[in-house]
Amino acid sequence: MADGRYSADENMRVDAALLADCGQGRIPPTVRLYGWSEPSITIGYSQNAEAELNLQLCRDLGVPVVRRPTGGRALLHGNELTYAVVAPVSIAPFNQGLKATFAAISEALLAGLQELGIHGEVNVSKQQLGAARTPACFASLNHCEITVDGKKLIGSAQKRTSQAFLQHGSVIIDSDHDLFATLLSFKDESQREVTRNRLAQSTTTLNEVCARRISFEEVRDALQEGFQKTLGDVCLKI
Repeated sequence: MADGRYSADENMRVDAALLADCGQGRIPPTVRLYGWSEPSITIGYSQNAEAELNLQLCRDLGVPVVRRPTGGRALLHGNELTYAVVAPVSIAPFNQGLKATFAAISEALLAGLQELGIHGEVNVSKQQLGAARTPACFASLNHCEITVDGKKLIGSAQKRTSQAFLQHGSVIIDSDHDLFATLLSFKDESQREVTRNRLAQSTTTLNEVCARRISFEEVRDALQEGFQKTLGDVCLKI
């Protein structure tokens, strides 16, 4: 599976399998670039879906909900390219810990954005994008995530075992904040509106940054080039 659009269950199952296979030495360091066949929500491995999502509404609207092997909060996937990198934790440049691994992959992501004519920046500290906590992943900004003009464009998460790591993340082409906020669970509607506004104000998309419609294939080719330039001697692409 590479370069295509797949269901939420398939995407998370493959990412988890790649991590397991890499940890057992069955595959080399690998980069996977993929999309989503339909709007879908993933939740972090320890997130309480019943408490933070309106699961009945998700079912009614046909929006699948699956759990990621990585942490973090809920994320609505749709018009985006998702990347996944798996590699042993024993090889350079990934053998210096979690932050160094994030930094190395961020370099590849920035190089991919440059192929699209975009100058991105790496966030250097964790911060909440707004005062109140929200179950939405893109409402926070973590170490080494990518921003453009101060707005979050690429969100990432990582899982490490004693043998290998998986890092995957979303490169947002376009977003639907209204749908996402509708599917989240809040105590009152004012909290929903705060989250909707926060997402709109603190995040961006490739379509917005480039002021034109960007295709999945264009983003895939740009990210592939970015990974090849920076990690091509380490990771194979599938």
